[in-house]
Amino acid sequence: MRPLLCLYAATIAVAVLFALPKAAAAQDRANIFQDYASYSAYVDRTIRSRDFSGLIVQLGGADEYTSEQIAQINQQFLNLYPRDFTNQTVFRQEDLGGGISQEGRMYWIGENYVYYYAILHERGDAFVVINFSLNSNITSIMSRF
Repeated sequence: MRPLLCLYAATIAVAVLFALPKAAAAQDRANIFQDYASYSAYVDRTIRSRDFSGLIVQLGGADEYTSEQIAQINQQFLNLYPRDFTNQTVFRQEDLGGGISQEGRMYWIGENYVYYYAILHERGDAFVVINFSLNSNITSIMSRF
């Protein structure tokens, strides 16, 4: 059974929603990547190494949270997940049309799991993360589909 801290972390949903700016070069701005492969590699590398604050900032959360809030969220996740994740999978992907898709990912080590959700936009010139969430509770992630 997970520690009581898990119950608190389950309520920590890191969700970011923001308006898309005018054209910008890929990876010159937070939340914009060159393509799906570069986005996917970044998300996997960052979550596996538990760089939760880096994830929040790079995917667009710096304009939604203060530095103190990001540090607090990061510490809560680090307390819940004291070791880097060794396994990962994309467990659900859906094409919503018009270049929009959504996906769910899972990362784990032993019996410790963290779940990730994103709404994505393939614009042709860039790959944009429109919204994302990271949570220790899969129900919170699955309810987004």
